[in-house]
Amino acid sequence: MGRARKLSIFTARPGMVLANDIVTKDGQVLLTHGIQLTNQKIYYLLKRRIPFVDVVCDNWLSTEADSGDKAQISNQTDYYLFYQETLQAFKHAFETARFSKQLPLTLITKLVDSHIGPLINARCSIGYLQRIQVHCDYTYRHSINVSIISGILGKLVGMTKGNLKDLVTAGLLHDIGKVSIPTEILNKPGRLTDREMLTIKTHPSKGYELLLQSDQIAAEIKIGVLQHHERIDGSGYPFGLTENQIGYYAKIIAIADIYDAMTSDRIYRKRLSPFCAAETIVQQMYTQLDPLLCLTFLRHIKNYLSSSMVLLSNGQKGEVVYLNDLFTSKPTIKLVDGTYLDLRENKTVEIMDIAK
Repeated sequence: MGRARKLSIFTARPGMVLANDIVTKDGQVLLTHGIQLTNQKIYYLLKRRIPFVDVVCDNWLSTEADSGDKAQISNQTDYYLFYQETLQAFKHAFETARFSKQLPLTLITKLVDSHIGPLINARCSIGYLQRIQVHCDYTYRHSINVSIISGILGKLVGMTKGNLKDLVTAGLLHDIGKVSIPTEILNKPGRLTDREMLTIKTHPSKGYELLLQSDQIAAEIKIGVLQHHERIDGSGYPFGLTENQIGYYAKIIAIADIYDAMTSDRIYRKRLSPFCAAETIVQQMYTQLDPLLCLTFLRHIKNYLSSSMVLLSNGQKGEVVYLNDLFTSKPTIKLVDGTYLDLRENKTVEIMDIAK
């Protein structure tokens, strides 16, 4: 059946197989060996205050990957497989927090070290992210994507390793307050009512309250989660803070949040192109977002968008051959027939998406 490994209940994940029976101190058998864990079974063990479980190592790839932080991702396939493993792990962590009202900090910390790090360090990470979009599991994917994009931006501005890890953690947990939001609101396929929108807007405060339960979480992480919807002109929430009152992590996460939300498929709409998302960031960089951080991010994604093949609203396809830093949605396109189209001059044509 494979060798056994003892794991904290907070590190156990759905799909793992029990190597030994789980027995209480008074001899009651709660679960027998050979059973495959589910979110419900893990929550049941949490309620019964079972601190550890023995699982079969070769049943779960990541239990063998103690050195996952050294993983190298060199192509789209590797990135996708690593991303999917990260998604399943975070989905379990998120649902554990929903069921237990406690954050599985050990799992989150391990996930940041062993999985998010390699995804950030992948050479074409932004481009890879753009190619693995699906509308399901948005809440979980968005948290991972914001964490990755925040980490990329943190590296670009020269953050220390310790601060970068805290930033990435804050990005991963920025929407953790949504564990307290009814799923019918989170997954609603249509427009939210005013009351539902007010409920959604409580998630930064609820996330902050959840993180306050642990004194092992840095204050900067908690502030990043609380303030990621604040805007430098005071138009954000929950407190309407202005530029000097907003933490640095929150300013970074705000940019990552906007970019990923716009370029992700949702239940109620198709994703927008990264060019459109970049244009929105340009429009907000002197009013709502930190301008220096925006410029740094725009210059980075310019490298990804330059030379990319794009689909146009007129049905044509072409290659981006010139892209100005502040006119990101209006590049010059070399069409398939060899002619050029400057979108700054031709106002009727838009970029719809990156061509696959």
